[in-house]
Amino acid sequence: MLKIDWPIWVLFWVFLLGGALHEAVSAEPQSSATPPASSGQQPALNRMQALDYAILPGGKLVIKLVFRHELREPPAVFASYHPTARIVLDFADTASETGKDLMEVGQGGLRSLQVVQAGTRTRLVINLARPVVYETALKGNELLITLQRPQAGTTGDVRRWFPNAEPAAPRHNIREVNFQRAAAGEGRVIVELSNTTTPIDIRQHGKTLIVDFLDSALPPQMERRLDVQDFGTPVRAVETYRLGSRVRMKIELESAGEFAAYQVSRQLIVAPR
Repeated sequence: MLKIDWPIWVLFWVFLLGGALHEAVSAEPQSSATPPASSGQQPALNRMQALDYAILPGGKLVIKLVFRHELREPPAVFASYHPTARIVLDFADTASETGKDLMEVGQGGLRSLQVVQAGTRTRLVINLARPVVYETALKGNELLITLQRPQAGTTGDVRRWFPNAEPAAPRHNIREVNFQRAAAGEGRVIVELSNTTTPIDIRQHGKTLIVDFLDSALPPQMERRLDVQDFGTPVRAVETYRLGSRVRMKIELESAGEFAAYQVSRQLIVAPR
């Protein structure tokens, strides 16, 4: 019979007990260093996932934006008609995943598309080669922006942005027309719109600025001519009236000079200098 000295037995049992203790410790659940998520966390941002455009027959151009979720609210809109033509759409609580900061186009009056993200806001800048009329449509998680060159000199109901719309009922309204004299002496014609997507066509004929609000209605009491010569600005008069399916505004000037025209949300401002 093999005889083993007692020191060797002691070492053998220490080895077995040590291994069992190590396995027991390893099997214990490890505490996480990350605290549990708070129920008061802000909702996840929406994501702008794709940006593309297409040229359609008839001179139309459609820009398509695809989001992860449907938009909770329409984007804020800033549009510059003159001297620089540009449309800016500002999306709150939205991040960009398009992978495109600048998309050069050079077709259909569209110079480029630019996506800019700042914090939790993403802005789409539509740089134009010339003024256009535009319309937006939301379809699920897609936003479609239709651009078309205005057709100067037309008086009939020639534009059908969406065939399903009722032609006898304009989708936009002019709510108010005001005039102010700015600090630098220029005149400011301020038009309150019913929404941010009213198609607008602005052009200059000599000493007259013509502003057409397409697919729009005008309350009867606002069909009037404002004589503003006493304000001492380059503007002599502002006349607003209905013309078919549009509302036309004529701004009579003292002389054929420069002007600025831009839209901020539901307010259009035309400022002859």
